[in-house]
Amino acid sequence: MQFQEITEEKKSQWNEFIMQNSPESFLQSFEWGKFQKTVGRDMFYYGVCEGENIVALALVVEHKLPLGLKYWYIPRGPVLGKNVSEEKKIEILDFFMKRIREKALSCKIIFVRMDPAFLKNNFDVFKKLNLKFVSGSVQPKDTLVLDLVKSEEELLAEMKQKTRYNIRLAEKKGVTVLWENFDENNFEDFWRLIGETSERDGIVSHSRNYYLKMLETLSDENDDLKCRLYFAKHEGKIIAANIVFLFGDYAVYLHGASSNSSRNLMAPYLLQWKQIRDAKEAGCRIYDFWGITVEGENPKWEGITRFKKGFGGREISYTGVCDLPINDILYGLYLRFRKL
Repeated sequence: MQFQEITEEKKSQWNEFIMQNSPESFLQSFEWGKFQKTVGRDMFYYGVCEGENIVALALVVEHKLPLGLKYWYIPRGPVLGKNVSEEKKIEILDFFMKRIREKALSCKIIFVRMDPAFLKNNFDVFKKLNLKFVSGSVQPKDTLVLDLVKSEEELLAEMKQKTRYNIRLAEKKGVTVLWENFDENNFEDFWRLIGETSERDGIVSHSRNYYLKMLETLSDENDDLKCRLYFAKHEGKIIAANIVFLFGDYAVYLHGASSNSSRNLMAPYLLQWKQIRDAKEAGCRIYDFWGITVEGENPKWEGITRFKKGFGGREISYTGVCDLPINDILYGLYLRFRKL
């Protein structure tokens, strides 16, 4: 096997590998790296090859810590071929970990963090590599997905009765939903709603610049990773907004916000239904609600989870977050600092 840095000339080959083997790992796409660079992070694209064939990829994002320290993060990665046996998977990952450790040492990184889209029943794969599993999550460990191969009638039938009722109510009350091209004016509406939602639900949002750069960088429909900004309006006023990503045949509802007023109009229900239908029309086979909480684990997410589960679907659980320590002493200090 060979370990090599991948250049932008191989962008289409990179994205194709991810779309074929793990489309839920859209955060490993070349475009996501392009966006991360606009918010001031250094990026590295590493691949493991056997001859001419790619067997693993990892988009690495460099994050800064206090005192000039740094760590690497591999969001929803590394990505391996989906038809690889468990024995071969461990061989590839073992090779990858050794090579990434060498690279991290040369860059004075104290640890490498990853949360791959490996299902929970693949937990033993990482356990055998002696990685350090971390409590909590960076990306959602549990999520809910819809099978868009089903007809609209089947999707509606599998929703909870209250969800179907609220979709019809929003339509009856005159709520309209549209997907708009990004511009500065509609971004300010989105940012206003993010502020209201964060304060109301006690959820920490990203910075204004983070959302702005995301929409500026990823709204080109010609890219493999497509970012769409949806709005729900009532009597000309924007009362809810969501960000949805399309990557190959995978759609993801990544960020959402709604107004404190007009909540009786049930706009978020109609908004989701429009996004689901649009994703289906675009040829997507999966719609990912991007995060739910298991009972009693995160009280702040219980209301959001009830809302998402109203649309039906099936639950998926991933292995979670694990670290590869590079500098054991500094990594230990980091963990103590984190507890404090």
